[in-house]
Amino acid sequence: MAVEDLSPDMNADERAARLLVTPTALQTLSLEDAIKIVAYLQPRVIEAGCEFVREGEAVHNDHMLLVLEGDLSVHNSSLQDDDDHLVVRVMGPGSLIGELGLLDGGPRSASCVANTDMLVGVLSRADFLQLLQDDPAVGSRLLLAISKRMADTLRETTRKLILFAQMNKVLSEELAKVANDPDWFDS
Repeated sequence: MAVEDLSPDMNADERAARLLVTPTALQTLSLEDAIKIVAYLQPRVIEAGCEFVREGEAVHNDHMLLVLEGDLSVHNSSLQDDDDHLVVRVMGPGSLIGELGLLDGGPRSASCVANTDMLVGVLSRADFLQLLQDDPAVGSRLLLAISKRMADTLRETTRKLILFAQMNKVLSEELAKVANDPDWFDS
């Protein structure tokens, strides 16, 4: 389902559930499971310009967010030499943020800034654990969907790293040829 297919007349819970099962979130969940999961989300409004996730932040990380309305930019400072932040991604409705934090509470790997006013649904670890206790089958399917999303991301990252290593090898070989060619510097 595309985000554009969501009717503005749809009730908020159904809209959130449909966003949860989009390709940018957890597509492998059923709509029925998503409707049950949405009951555990807490709504939160984020004002435009607010940095609501900070790279390296190591506290209050035990939650994930589902973007319901608005859009955000994901920034990473480790890719820049100065204090500038490189925008690595722009995300909108149906996007998930912080699923690793939900599971492990570790430091955030990037910063997120609201480009517009946003409405998000927050699933805390406490609410996730409550879902697992209340409905173990749905909680387990949510955990499997998050795991699949993480595995897909890891595979894509591995593919990119292999491509980068191949490009690095070719570049190194070409640079070695140039360095060994005494005529190259004279031209």
